[in-house]
Amino acid sequence: MVEQRTDLRLDLTSAQDLSAPIVTCAHHWQIETPNGETSEACCKYCGATRSFANYSHRRPMTRTNTRPTTQPTARF
Repeated sequence: MVEQRTDLRLDLTSAQDLSAPIVTCAHHWQIETPNGETSEACCKYCGATRSFANYSHRRPMTRTNTRPTTQPTARF
């Protein structure tokens, strides 16, 4: 689950009122199935939308085990 908070200012009057109530949404993103570089997502609570990258800039956390190549030793 990806969660992000956004402050939304609601205009409840016809005039600009800076004292309008502020509503905070703890987004719960519903992300589309990966298809391409990005996937679109929609918050199931407030309907906000955004794109998510389908890749990571980090190196994969895998380990490869390789044995060093050794020269055969002569047995006497």
